[in-house]
Amino acid sequence: MHNTDLFLNMIKSYDKNQVEKFIAPNDSMKHENYFEVGNSAVEIIKASVLSSHINRVGHVLDLPCGHGRVLRHLVKLFPEAKFDACDLDKDGVDFCARMFKAQPIYSHEDLTQVKFPTTYDLIWVGSLFTHTSKIVTERWLNHLSNYLSPEGIVVATFHGRWSESVHGFLPYISADKWQEILKDYTRIGYGYRDYAREENHSFIEGSYGISLSKPHSIIEILEGIPDTRIYLYTERGWADHHDVVVFGKPSHNKLIKDPRYFGTQS
Repeated sequence: MHNTDLFLNMIKSYDKNQVEKFIAPNDSMKHENYFEVGNSAVEIIKASVLSSHINRVGHVLDLPCGHGRVLRHLVKLFPEAKFDACDLDKDGVDFCARMFKAQPIYSHEDLTQVKFPTTYDLIWVGSLFTHTSKIVTERWLNHLSNYLSPEGIVVATFHGRWSESVHGFLPYISADKWQEILKDYTRIGYGYRDYAREENHSFIEGSYGISLSKPHSIIEILEGIPDTRIYLYTERGWADHHDVVVFGKPSHNKLIKDPRYFGTQS
């Protein structure tokens, strides 16, 4: 592997640094597996780095950052990197800025209206596209791809095939809306419906709900994003729950090796 040194440094850094244990009082993600979920993000990011062409991680974007459920782990994984924390939840962004020294970015309900200040080697998108329609997912993934460094990657999570079963014992949304989601999911591979107002976050005014997607529908979206390549798709890759996709730079059609190399392959 060409980025083995980076991978080994990630392991060394994470293992020797203590993850912050203080959880913000307003953190809506608090539950008994809080730290295990963050640690699982570290494991899938390790695999993502190995699958990619990254040799150095100098700038990271956590979107949506919440109150740092994953960010508290990322700052230990990449101790020399700069971090940007972005969310609609201003309290969460402010907490991440104070606690983890991240640059605060207050998001917009239309993510394409957010002009990020730099490009990123790693963009972690944990449980955002699990709540967006297919059209929104396409637009937002395209937008994020514009902020990748020459070898940067997006690591994003989705509700995949396993989530069909999860809803049976841990419902995501009302039964009638779930049936509507399943109809589109069966027909085109991607289903979505908005939450009822009382199920939504107080800081979100517009469309926000539950999506369910088959792998081929996500791959199809990624195929339409110019100047990128698809590195990895892992079912149940995050916390044995969300599917994870990794895509980014350089482009799938960019020649990296000497052209003569390909003549040696049968």
